[in-house]
Amino acid sequence: MTVRRSIRTVALIACLPFGALGAETDPDTGLVVEAGWEDVRAHCGSCHSFRLVTLQRADRTGWRAMIRWMQETQNFWMLPPDVEQRILDYLAANYPPGKYGRRPPIAPELMP
Repeated sequence: MTVRRSIRTVALIACLPFGALGAETDPDTGLVVEAGWEDVRAHCGSCHSFRLVTLQRADRTGWRAMIRWMQETQNFWMLPPDVEQRILDYLAANYPPGKYGRRPPIAPELMP
């Protein structure tokens, strides 16, 4: 019985957003409430769910690359430099690379 309860607890924790264990999260978006979260809410939620944001994991360079990809291929608007700085600071601090999150991309040579 104890093992089963422990497995359920681990499974529940694994489903939580990265910052949910110690930081306050916004109940509407699931985003960690820290400096920059309102910029992420205003710009990222216009096109996709916040769950997509919270499942991603990247360092600052990776987050910048994702933004550039969206700007180049998905018609995402150019961000004012100060806003982009706050968004990158926020995402790198709250959704860094880690053990949990989205799987790494499939290597191009393995694609059909």
